Amino acid sequence: MPEPEHGFAAVVIVAAGSGTRFGAPDKVLLPLNGQPVLAHALDSAEAAATVRDAVVVVGDHTRVAVETLIGAGPWTKVRRVVVGGARRQDSVVRGAAAVAGDVSIVVVHDGARPLAPASLFDACARAAWERGAAIAAVPVADTLKRVAGDRIAATVSRDGLWAAQTPQAFRRDVLARAFAFGDRDPAGVTDEAALVEALGEPVFVVEGRFDNLKITRQDDLALAHALLQLRDRRP
Repeated sequence: MPEPEHGFAAVVIVAAGSGTRFGAPDKVLLPLNGQPVLAHALDSAEAAATVRDAVVVVGDHTRVAVETLIGAGPWTKVRRVVVGGARRQDSVVRGAAAVAGDVSIVVVHDGARPLAPASLFDACARAAWERGAAIAAVPVADTLKRVAGDRIAATVSRDGLWAAQTPQAFRRDVLARAFAFGDRDPAGVTDEAALVEALGEPVFVVEGRFDNLKITRQDDLALAHALLQLRDRRP
């Protein structure tokens, strides 16, 4: 693989969640169109032109199964499988620490987002090379309500509001400083972009896809199945 102009990128695929909202601790191993949910994310990372390496972060409860899956699969870019931490950011820190030292860009992706295409990994990585930090996101389409209990407190303008997705890509030095800053927050954050924002560093948006859903609840798995079938039927 020739070295790109700005260096290599590595993907940290985070698959260490407990699956509480879904109701299954191994949701990334559940079948989706003939292969596990996680396999679809691995396929996209494998196909991304900007990506040289991949690290998969798992929970103790899925480590053996994921190692078996990867060992039997076609994913030549996977270098390490590591066990995550208590918080999401702890898991990402451990995954990033396992990335080779000559990697310039770290791309973070949710293992439970099986529909992100390779082109979205490439777009985020290239934007991070140029600008420091970039995430996939889509403009909010729904009317938003702030609710207290079961009562609407206010309608929130959706102007300028975007829903964050993954992949999220960062120059390695930017992400390292964000991790150091995040150690001061015991509660943690829900994505790495929030840590970079807290540093005062700009984070740029790459337009994502509305079908790049995260498998959070059981209905999401059925929806992902339908979307993949529709995608497969398109010319």
